[in-house]
Amino acid sequence: MRTDFSEFSCGDSRESRPAFTLIELLVVIAIIAVLAGMLLPVLARAKESARTLSCLNNLRQIALASSMYSMDANGHLPWFRNWLYNRTPDITTGRLFPYLKTKEVYMCPTDKIELGQKSRPKWSAQAAPNAGFGSVNRPRDYSYAMNCAICHATDLSGFLDPSQTMLFMEGYLSANDYSGQVGPSLASRALALRHNNRGHLVMADLRVEKMDKKRYDVVEKTKRFWFPTDNTSGPGSMLISNLR
Repeated sequence: MRTDFSEFSCGDSRESRPAFTLIELLVVIAIIAVLAGMLLPVLARAKESARTLSCLNNLRQIALASSMYSMDANGHLPWFRNWLYNRTPDITTGRLFPYLKTKEVYMCPTDKIELGQKSRPKWSAQAAPNAGFGSVNRPRDYSYAMNCAICHATDLSGFLDPSQTMLFMEGYLSANDYSGQVGPSLASRALALRHNNRGHLVMADLRVEKMDKKRYDVVEKTKRFWFPTDNTSGPGSMLISNLR
């Protein structure tokens, strides 16, 4: 006997797929939001770590350029007034540019972001010092400033304790500061603490160091941090009396 399978009803051949309920959908969205909230800070810290390394590398290159310059200048460092530029505001005219060959080395990536935000950085309790005589009519394109107190002694061989004297600093500079310098007076003396509440410095032994505010507040009050020799006078033989 022939069986006619067409007589049997197979029903809907598609599998039954129940849809998400509203509660299940909200749970999934909540889980995604929690995961995003956990991952975003991690990604932000990773990006800042990369920017910190880039800033550190910039200062290492500036230290190396200073060393190369001194070898070509009978052991002398560039002057604090022309290391950054000879013609304002053109970094390519500075004494160190022939050794660095790129403007990007002068700018910390995190500082560049902060300048774009046009507001006081979160890590700072106060606004940056006024630019004073070193101001320009556009945002600066450098982050590192030279210690102006070495004006009396640029010969590295005459430094009494190079490991204790600051040469370059990641300074907390106003947006239009183009002085290229920090110092114990008449210039900013603040360290920018933009890298996990720490800032970078190049010491006169050409070592790059990282300091937090507590450590910096101690050393920046000492004569040897600013002055490489026993001559601790400022411009016009002005005595710097607030150092020990």
